[in-house]
Amino acid sequence: MLLSICIPVYNTDIRPLATELNRQSQSFSSEVELLFIDDASDFTFKEKNRSVGTFCDYQELPQNIGRSKIRNAFLPFVKGKYILFLDGDSVVFRDDFIEKYLVFLKEHKPNLIVGGREEVSERPARNYLLRWRYSQSRESKSLEERQKDNKSGFKSNNFIVKKTIFESNPFDESLHHYGHEDTLFGYQLRKKGVQCLHIDNPILNSDLVENEAFLHKTKEAISNLVRIAIKLNDLQFIEEQKLLSWEKRISRNKIFLKTFQLFGKITQPLFTSLLRKGYFQLWMFDLYRLTELERLIDQNVLDE
Repeated sequence: MLLSICIPVYNTDIRPLATELNRQSQSFSSEVELLFIDDASDFTFKEKNRSVGTFCDYQELPQNIGRSKIRNAFLPFVKGKYILFLDGDSVVFRDDFIEKYLVFLKEHKPNLIVGGREEVSERPARNYLLRWRYSQSRESKSLEERQKDNKSGFKSNNFIVKKTIFESNPFDESLHHYGHEDTLFGYQLRKKGVQCLHIDNPILNSDLVENEAFLHKTKEAISNLVRIAIKLNDLQFIEEQKLLSWEKRISRNKIFLKTFQLFGKITQPLFTSLLRKGYFQLWMFDLYRLTELERLIDQNVLDE
């Protein structure tokens, strides 16, 4: 077995994704397996998704274990030499998606691959605009952009890792909340000399998240980022993360720091309201995130 496609599931209808992956894998049945683990989704989603168990390995967990631990949970069931991780809300829109990965694996025998992602091109309603615009501008990068900025190009929604490397370097299960578990995973592999290769084999991110929900996820992600920075105590990590790097520069000057904190207290309620309603520019979201980061660091507010 060459490739195990592992897909964590949480409150997502995976039937279209599972059907397409199964269709493509029919030509490579001896080389590819499909594995799904549901991380304690709501019953309505589990009831829908159980049908995929007729043509792939589908399991359900009795309670939610989180984004890091769920990926590690696949290891005992993986038969392939390589593991492809996809998110449950991914859309595979290329007919040769699996074939392209298999050809690359056979030719290059890599340790780590990132295939990329694209956002839906159609502009969503204003109450879903924040996540979509941020992803379009900051996360959905071309192959050339990812290759040029390899330090920040790792994302966990479409990547392949060699099983033996993943066994020695699993996701950090101490991160229980949303966000940056992939940042830490990619950084630690790079520090150990594991080269990440980028290819043009993207999935489509079709998940629409309301502005209010995305702001909540953003706060969780920033909390995780602070936890990681404290745990690593690594200057290189701080310098490579733009948000942490900005905060470090601000904190060097006490007068500027106090001014920025005052600015944040005044503007944060206004920015929050505008971002929720979908009336914003991305620089406003950047300031919102930076103000939240500074608040966490200043008050040491990290929810356990």
